[in-house]
Amino acid sequence: MAALVLAVVATLGGTFASYGFDRESPGYARLATGCVVGMTTLAFAGFVLALGLGMGPATVVLAVTAAMLPAVMVRNPDVRAAIRGDVAEITARVAAAARRPTRGTLATAVYGAAIAVGIWLVADHTFFETADGLSIGNVNNLGDLPYHVQITASFAYGANFPPQNPVFSGGGFSYHYIADFLAAMYVAAGASLVQGMLILNVALGASLLVLVHRWTRTLTGNAIAARLAPLLVVFSGGLGWLLLFDEARTGGQGLIGAFTGSDARYTIQPDGVLRFGNSVATLLIPQRGLLLGMGLAIIVFMLLWQQLDEPAPTGGARAAGRRWRPSGGSRMLIAGILTGILPIVHAHTFAVVLGTAFLLGLVFSQWREGRWQAWAVYVVATIVVALPILAWTARGSQASLSSFFGFEPFWDHGTTNPIWFWFVNTGIFIPVLVGALVWGAAGRFPRKLLLYTLPFMAWFIVPNVFRLAPWLWDNIKVLTYWWLGSVPVVALVLARLWERRSAAKAAAVGLAFVLMAAGALDVARAAVGPSYQEFDPDGMAFAEMIRQKTPPTAVILTSPTYNTAVFLTGRPVFMGYAGFLFANGLPYTERDQEVRTIYAGGPGAEDLIARNQISYIVEGPQERRDVAPNDAFLARFPVVAVSGEYRLLEVPQP
Repeated sequence: MAALVLAVVATLGGTFASYGFDRESPGYARLATGCVVGMTTLAFAGFVLALGLGMGPATVVLAVTAAMLPAVMVRNPDVRAAIRGDVAEITARVAAAARRPTRGTLATAVYGAAIAVGIWLVADHTFFETADGLSIGNVNNLGDLPYHVQITASFAYGANFPPQNPVFSGGGFSYHYIADFLAAMYVAAGASLVQGMLILNVALGASLLVLVHRWTRTLTGNAIAARLAPLLVVFSGGLGWLLLFDEARTGGQGLIGAFTGSDARYTIQPDGVLRFGNSVATLLIPQRGLLLGMGLAIIVFMLLWQQLDEPAPTGGARAAGRRWRPSGGSRMLIAGILTGILPIVHAHTFAVVLGTAFLLGLVFSQWREGRWQAWAVYVVATIVVALPILAWTARGSQASLSSFFGFEPFWDHGTTNPIWFWFVNTGIFIPVLVGALVWGAAGRFPRKLLLYTLPFMAWFIVPNVFRLAPWLWDNIKVLTYWWLGSVPVVALVLARLWERRSAAKAAAVGLAFVLMAAGALDVARAAVGPSYQEFDPDGMAFAEMIRQKTPPTAVILTSPTYNTAVFLTGRPVFMGYAGFLFANGLPYTERDQEVRTIYAGGPGAEDLIARNQISYIVEGPQERRDVAPNDAFLARFPVVAVSGEYRLLEVPQP
């Protein structure tokens, strides 16, 4: 309950803050903005406080107090009037719908309820406890989730301040971690690791979809397009849904039987042409940093859209000697601050948002007629906030910067023809998008919307030319913003078709089905599909023993696997899963050999233990499977904890 109160209070603080930079927001969207901004404020305030106070009650209380500071804005009569107006509008709408329900209000209620239930089902099935231990419901999360569990636990239980990478002891982070710290704050307030992540996923997931709705409604002015846009984001995918028909045909069990009788994924395959995974199943669930970062990005995109209509400052004010301020300067200051904090939230989102702002400034000629001053405010604010954060996050990192960049044309197409590759992976999304741009160029769409969409095309082109991460597939973290930025115009095409005669309505329904079928199948699988065990009951009990018997910063040697039980303790491991380290550009090959040398009791094993300050050694099922421990060598270390097949060995300190 305390963790829920923490989330609610932070959301209220962010909602109050939104009156200072987004007066035009409708009430429903203001709460979503407040959730994203408030939780970001809570996380950053908490992080700064934890550096000095650690993760305890004082940090939580002071951080939530800081998140509520924008409440002082109610002293402003204009803000009080705006709050009363929002409350009155929402109350009137709800009362009118209850007194005189119509088809429209019923459709809105069903739409909202379906979205809410869907978010809950997906979030609740993301990480959950059963009699068989801790499990997940999305196989794409199998390796990612334990990594984020370890980072979260390192803040909540491991006294990881100042932060070091808990899966590569002694090294700094080369990965954004503030979303995991936010989950740790909920744990510090009394939630379990499962509950902390659930709160984060539900709150930020719902807020993201509301922000997409409001953004699209503002850009297009079309209510139907606004309702379609969140669905196009959530159910992103290509032509993989055709595989279900093939499975049903070959298996002779019907579509439902084919779906429930297999574990196939319809937007991504480990080996195959499908690589552009569904945004929910492959990105937003496994990567909470992107979930928070995308919410912040849409808020900034909204502010930039508003700034494009800001009139140029008049020369008369300057000539008359009155104090001059850049038009829209306060709005762009907030946009710059929100952009500047993104490197520690989600690094790829930072590059995309800053790049989009730059391109929008060029496309809309914002350097003319005195408009450049407000954009200069944005750039300066971004730099002032981002540079210290970049310097902080880079300290102590052993990541190779060269591994993050390279020439890799046509992304992850393998040997498949690139045109066919993208048609299979995105279906008719690109043809509809091209049609929308042509339609817009012919004057059927507002010119501002057409120009606003163009910069997002860069986030398709650049990842199809360069590698932007050590693992090429991670370019999808940029590609997803091309999809997001294109969704409003694609949704508007479908809406315009729906508003025409019956044949056009049928075309709209058909296009919507083809666009969203594959993604809907993968999301359904993540919501109600089979579960996959991450941590067994003995491992969970073992983790509790480790927390009780070891210091928070003790370095523990484990097999370099993706789901060691030590990840539930927050204690740093000498080396985690190689896939984590490769994706972060870390040099892990030498350390991997050292792990195997120690477990084998090879020459210099004791020197390696001492040099790497290893305090404990785990011997369990994963170690026996992966690194063939030498029982005679390990017998010299006393056993301090046992749970089932798990043993914790203590290294005597000199």
